[in-house]
Amino acid sequence: MKKKQRTDRSDYPRIGWISSRLSHKALLALIAVAALSALMMYQGFLNYLRNFSGKKYQQIFTEADNYAKSAADYLKSSRGNCSGLDEYATAHGFFCEVWDEKGTLLFESSQIREENRFLISSSTKAKLSDGRYLTVRAWNTPINVDDVTRQFQQRAAVGLFLMNIGAFVVLAILLYFLVFAPIVGLRRTIREYYEHGVSPKKSSRQDEIGKLQNTFVEMVGVQEDKEHAEHRLVASISHDIKTPLTSVMGFSERLLSAELPEQKQKQYLRNIYDKALVIKGIVDEFDEYLEADIHENAPKSLMEMGNFCEAVRREYQDELSDAGVKLTVDCRCPNEKIRCNFDHMRRFFGNLIDNSIQHAGASHLELHLTCEREDDNIVFLFSDNGHGVPPAIIGQIFEPFFTTDRGRKVSGLGLSICESVIRAHGGIISAENLPSGGLCIRATLPRA
Repeated sequence: MKKKQRTDRSDYPRIGWISSRLSHKALLALIAVAALSALMMYQGFLNYLRNFSGKKYQQIFTEADNYAKSAADYLKSSRGNCSGLDEYATAHGFFCEVWDEKGTLLFESSQIREENRFLISSSTKAKLSDGRYLTVRAWNTPINVDDVTRQFQQRAAVGLFLMNIGAFVVLAILLYFLVFAPIVGLRRTIREYYEHGVSPKKSSRQDEIGKLQNTFVEMVGVQEDKEHAEHRLVASISHDIKTPLTSVMGFSERLLSAELPEQKQKQYLRNIYDKALVIKGIVDEFDEYLEADIHENAPKSLMEMGNFCEAVRREYQDELSDAGVKLTVDCRCPNEKIRCNFDHMRRFFGNLIDNSIQHAGASHLELHLTCEREDDNIVFLFSDNGHGVPPAIIGQIFEPFFTTDRGRKVSGLGLSICESVIRAHGGIISAENLPSGGLCIRATLPRA
């Protein structure tokens, strides 16, 4: 399936520590909501109650002021006669007192103060026709304190409700853009991948959601690499086994269908056996490749480098000498130690030797192994005097199934096995062409 690229709609620019963790964004959202709530409380809610109480007080005070003016007008019209003022005040629902210029109380309404009642008074002067001044003090219609408290509670409840609604809306918007929208985007990314084959893109977010998406992208990459490796493996095995297997079938068919001389029969059987050895070699090479990955956690023992290099020399020198190949081993740190699985390391050097024998192209092949300490590492330098590797492909020689032999595809696993062995020991491996010619393999392992 052809993969299509997509633009990540959940990307956000990085803003310092805010983008590093989702908890930071949640904290930012809570701080923003708290600041908004405080602002709404002091600038909105309290002003709202202050305006309500001010209007309520102004309404009561205006009412008392109007009653005082009304009583003054009555006194003016009655020329200061207070005999009918009680009836007038009762009819209009207010209470009042009247004093003369000397401060003598001339009139007082009955039942001015009542329990649990809210009263506000207002005073004014009444100028009579004879030039005298009377002071009139009037109270508003008594208001029950419980009624006023209930009104304030209702107003406060409405204000708090509206303030909480506003804070909830702001918090919901922040959570949507900081949390829910990225999660929905990640879910969309996953669905588009497994339903339509759209390759996911890494997110620039540094929080948990961004890390989750990037982990998913990496998982997709690993999965696709495994699928490609499996397809390549099947094709490689099929390609490499098909040719010798065809020969085996052809020789077998001729042995079964024709009367052949005994010498010819032996020749065909020998050919069948040789082709079977080729197939076995392919299968063994592939098994060795799989085994290198399976035994990454194999037990390791402590070895001195002097003993290690001497064991390698004894393992291969005589056999290589009989084949006309010269092997020299130079151990420059004999007292240093490494922790290794020697069987795996023996396989490592064996594959390097086989690779040089097959591909070096030297008339008189010479192999050289140097072991030295570098900082806290032990470095193995394995080189030959061959033609080296073309620079264009030197970075690919450790890839599984890579080979310059067009006739085979499974061949080339040897260096990939070497890389697996070094990686299982916690080291790294690289290759370079020597200025004098030949290929040098550099393997670095941690020093014990």
